[in-house]
Amino acid sequence: MKQLKEKLKRSKKLKILIIRLKPVGDTILISAVFRNLKRLFPNCNIDIVVYPSAKDAIGANPYINNIIILKRTNLSKLLFYLKLIFTSHYDITIDYINNPTSTFITLFSAAKIKIGKNIARNFFYTHKLNIDENIYSAIKSLYLLKPLGLKNFNDYMPEFFIKENDLKKAKNILKKAGITSKDKIIGIFVSAKYPTRKYIPEGFAELAKKIINKFDCKVLLLFGKNDIETYRSIKKDLGKNRDIIYISDKITIGEMAAIISRLRYFITNDTGPKHLATALNIPTLTIFGATDETTWNPPDFKRFATIRKKLPCAPCNKLSCDSLECMKNLSPDEIFKKIKPLLRRFLKNARANRDLNRSSSF
Repeated sequence: MKQLKEKLKRSKKLKILIIRLKPVGDTILISAVFRNLKRLFPNCNIDIVVYPSAKDAIGANPYINNIIILKRTNLSKLLFYLKLIFTSHYDITIDYINNPTSTFITLFSAAKIKIGKNIARNFFYTHKLNIDENIYSAIKSLYLLKPLGLKNFNDYMPEFFIKENDLKKAKNILKKAGITSKDKIIGIFVSAKYPTRKYIPEGFAELAKKIINKFDCKVLLLFGKNDIETYRSIKKDLGKNRDIIYISDKITIGEMAAIISRLRYFITNDTGPKHLATALNIPTLTIFGATDETTWNPPDFKRFATIRKKLPCAPCNKLSCDSLECMKNLSPDEIFKKIKPLLRRFLKNARANRDLNRSSSF
């Protein structure tokens, strides 16, 4: 392995292809891979192939040379395979998805080093790894760099670099919503793609009331693009209150990141914006239902706290459920009890909230 690493370092035009055909959160979770690769091979070029829905999850990452957008149609995939065969040869391909599409991409990349999971389909990969350990996904993503000589996996935290244009747009969105630079803001993201990951709207509404009654701050409620039903439900429960603000516009991932970077604290379901907050180093409480916090939350539970209703069936990793006990039986009082000391800490100490090396500030 040492000889391989030295040989790769001597290569002047080392080209690396990362395959991550996954949603936004999963794409953010491998962001530490890029800076670790640049540390191993300072002169390498890194390309990443993603689906259109995850394109903006890359942000303004300075370690990535090229973002390749692969549409989900068979024609788009075929054209991309042909391009790889005839024009885009790589030295190293790392497959973070290991499905049939990513296997073909790896094959046609012509890379001398092909890294992926140890599954039957990957028989032609040069390095097939068994990665079954139940640990934070961002740490696990670094394990695929073992064949390239990475031995220290401590630099695993995700990061997100906000584009300047998104910062400007977010500033205008907040200004329009009546938020000034002096306001202390607690953000709550109330949406989720799957019901087993989505806390009940009436619970979020009650939690928002408790926060503004106890703390000198404003609560900013954020919603997913197609979650108008939750928006209406919560707004009906809360009515008019100058300290509760709603942003239900169809904001982009980059604008969402810029808004989150302005928060003192963030409360969220286990979904994409949760991973954005983590990558921006914003202190966060994540409400878990069907998913496992060991896999999806950093091990720093002081800054990135979690809460779940302890049930024999959880975590189950299901996408749907008839009872949804894990969400319905978790009371706003339980969440508020968990979050009170955290809000006291992070509302008092603004400097503890953001790492300016990870994002720009307003």
